[in-house]
Formats: sequence, structure tokens, C-alpha cells
Amino acid sequence: MTIRLAALSLAAVALACAAALGGCSREGIKPPANGNPWTVHGVVRIVDNEEPNSLVRMFSHQAAADDVTALLFEPLFRFDEHGEPVPALATTFPTQANGLISKDGLRITFPLRADARWSDGAPVTSSDVVFTWHAIVDGRNPVASTAGYDAIADMVADGPHRVTMVLKQAYAPAVFLFSEGSYPPLPSHLLAGYPRIDHLPYDADPVGDGPFLLARWIHGSDLIFAPNPRYWRGPPHLREIDIRIIPNSVTDVDALKTHEIDVLDGVSKNLAGQLASIPGVDVVHQLSANYRHLDLNTRNPLLADVVVRRAIAQSIDFERIIHDVYGGFGLRSGTTVPPMSWAANGVRPLPFDPAGASLALDADGWLAPAPGAVRMKDGRPLSLAISSSSESTPNQEAEELIVDDLRRVGIDVHIKNYATTTLFAPDGPLYGGHYDMAWIVDTEGTDPDILGSIGCAYIPPAGADTVFYCNPRVDALLRDAETHYDAGRRRRDYADASRILVGDAPFVVAYWEINVIGYDSDLRNFRPSPYITDFWNAWEWRI
Repeated sequence: MTIRLAALSLAAVALACAAALGGCSREGIKPPANGNPWTVHGVVRIVDNEEPNSLVRMFSHQAAADDVTALLFEPLFRFDEHGEPVPALATTFPTQANGLISKDGLRITFPLRADARWSDGAPVTSSDVVFTWHAIVDGRNPVASTAGYDAIADMVADGPHRVTMVLKQAYAPAVFLFSEGSYPPLPSHLLAGYPRIDHLPYDADPVGDGPFLLARWIHGSDLIFAPNPRYWRGPPHLREIDIRIIPNSVTDVDALKTHEIDVLDGVSKNLAGQLASIPGVDVVHQLSANYRHLDLNTRNPLLADVVVRRAIAQSIDFERIIHDVYGGFGLRSGTTVPPMSWAANGVRPLPFDPAGASLALDADGWLAPAPGAVRMKDGRPLSLAISSSSESTPNQEAEELIVDDLRRVGIDVHIKNYATTTLFAPDGPLYGGHYDMAWIVDTEGTDPDILGSIGCAYIPPAGADTVFYCNPRVDALLRDAETHYDAGRRRRDYADASRILVGDAPFVVAYWEINVIGYDSDLRNFRPSPYITDFWNAWEWRI
């Protein structure tokens, strides 16, 4: 559904995007009939606010890595503008109905296309998928997470172009492993001889099987990509994609205004209103599977107290933050299940209730020695730090509002931000547990499984449970959802787990992001996806 947003209220934007299940709208001043004079034909210049720490997806937690690896590597499946899987390296999506998932759910087979080639000319085969699985789970490589891959008992190459997962038990999300947003297969003929594959020259200059090749990496400035002539779909239409690293959200909008760039994907929400006045720029607003959340490190003795966590959740005016900081481009929610998901539920967040939070803290023994003072308990002040990425001005503005809200109920908070690469590093504040609260964004895939980021077995360094939370009831529900292929049963499991997580508040979901994208109106076939990356069909782009 295409709608013009200029006349809609911000609330209506959210509702319209939600109703469209990820549909997008366009607005903007139209270019001259013969195209824009600033367009560099065949070249797309696009902004990313961060530089990937690695070009091998299994070693990175960054959204930038999703974008770059979508260009360099071919996953089993990509996800289109409706969030539907698109066959890529795999030719058919497995189901029990088509026989590619066994009746007992323990074997999932992926037919692989026979015409895929690595950019050095070697064929892509089932051996590459098997090798990549071993590299993920053998314990020798510092992968971002083994969640899901550790559910596989064995990978069997049924010939060069057919591979079967043999599962330890039925595991429904396994159909999405090795797909976009996950870890795409790597070339075994180049990497199998190394005991570990991190910190190899390959990591910064990979041989891939995706639509583009890395032509040049100017660290801190640009990643420049050229078409892969051996791509199985045929060479892409573009002759170059230039990803420019511009950490500052004001600078990147200025670059779009002066037409130094062609695509600004993820416009800072407080600047989104400026885009409509830029000639020759189309604007897309799309509900996405990115959710903003406040993580609470339950390993911190103060935050191990559920009363404190709930009080924090109820003392922050998230609606105000969405409106004042992020321009209203957010859909308030209480759950990690995307609103456009088949598993979407109506679980609501804890209500904004600072008075109730204050009473709960009083009853819990956190008392203020004087009006407006910091609460104390057993001689210890209720004092915490909040962290986010230092590159984002809106994030810092949101932190200031959170600080003000929490101080009103007697919780002292100071801001301690980090560069994105530091914040999300394997040994950084989040994964090392050296933080109190974190204001961050996550991207969900098409399967709503979150056990790897909240389960007892996935506390770092074993996984991505960076809130260090363990609840056997939540684990049981999420594992039940993993081990059944019935959508109704899985939906109920996720709803029940969501209710517990809202009540326990190891993290607080603030909103689902309505992504704002500005791009040169000469760009064709640019169709943003609600999931993972908008680069999913870059081979089709024309300009």
C-alpha cells in the first residue's frame, strides 16, 4: 500500500505502517523529467554510520556487517520487502509439506543451486556449508553467537549441491540458519586449512559469492564495491556501490542535501522532517524489525532486584522519548516479537507509573533521606550508569530524558557512552558485563526465537544474553517453541514468555522503529525490507 505521509499525524504514520505490515510510503519533490543532474549513473553512494569490525558475519554483532555481507556473500535465503524468504544459495524453502523437513522434524534438507561460484571461480558446494558450521561450533573461533547452530548434531553433504542438517531435537528456527542476518557459508577451499579463521587477511578482503566484490576499503571513510562477474544471477546493473562511513547524523543529512550521497538509510528521526524539501529525493517510511530497548545488567547487584528493574521500566516516559527525540517514528511495544510477524501478540509493556514505582521502591527498602535525594538501602546509593553509542546524537538526547525521569524517583544515573565498535565488541562493555544500563537497538529476523539472547545457556561468552538473565520458565517456553513446527503453539509460547519478560524486566522494549530512508529519485528497484538489511536485492538496483 502506498500512501503519502505528509498529511498524516505521527500516530497515524505508525498505525499506517503497522497496518501495511511493513509497507512503505514515499514523499518528496520530484526531479526534472530527464533525471537529476547530480546522479552518477551506475554508481550508488550510500551512508553507514558505523564501520564493520569484520567482513565475516560470524565475527560481528553490527548492523553494518549485515549490509556489507549482503553484498559480498550469498546466504541460503534473503528476505524481500514483505519479509518473505527469497531463495538464494538454496533453491527451495524447506517445509514438512514439501518433504525437505522430515516428519519427526530432525532432518532439514537444503537443495543448493549448481551454478553458484565463488568470485575466484571455484564452485559453491555443500562442503562450504558443512565447513562453516564446523567453524561456528568447534570452539576455536570467537563467533558472535552459536545459538541455533549448536542445535545441529551433524551436517551431511548429500552430494555437491544438497546438504542436510541433522538436529539434536526438532528445532523450528533451523530453517533460517545460514540465511540473511545469520552466518552465510564461507569458502572451504580457502579457509579449511587454518585452525581458526579470525584475524586472517581474508577477513578484510574476502572472496565471496554474492553480487558484489570489495574493490577497496579506506578505513574510516569508504568501502567500495564492484560487481561480481561470476554472480549466479548475472552481474549486477551497477558498476559501483560506495558505502561512506559518516558517524554524525547531521553530517549525513547534509550530504544528502548537497547530493554527495544517493541513499541515507536510517535517517535520524529528529532530522527526518528536513528530507521533504530536498529536490530529487524520495522518502520512505517503513515499520521495521528493529527495536529499541533498555537493557539492565542483572549481574549488577542493584539490578538483580526485580523491584528496581520494574521501577526503572515504569518511571521512564517512553512515549515522550519516541515523540520528542525520535520524531514519533516508533511503535510502542512490550515484546521482542515484531508487529508484522506471524507470531505477533498483544503483550503490552508495563505502564508509565512513576508514583507506583516510588511506592514499590519505598516498600523494597530503597528510601530517600530527603525529598529529591538519591535513594539509599543498607548504606548504598541507588546509582547507575547508562550507555549507548557515542556517534548518535538522538541516543544521547534520549539518555538525558531517561536520566531526568529516573532522578525524579530518586534513582541517580550518569551517562557513559562508547563508540559502537567498542560497545558491541566481544570483550566490550555489553559482552563483558561492564555496564549497568544500555540504550541500544536490535534487529529481529523472520523467526521470533530469542533464546540465544535471553537463555540461561547463552550468557557471555557462550552467547548473546548480555543482560545475564536466567529464568527456567522462560527457557522452557522458548525451547518448546523451538522444538515444534506448529505455528499456533509457537505463537502461544512466545506470548507467554513475553509476559514473563515484561514482568521481570531484564530489558525494556521501548518501540519498534519506523525507518526513514531518503534516496535519489533516479534510483530504481530499491525496495527496503522490514527485516535485516535493505541491501537484499542490490543486484537489481539501477541508477
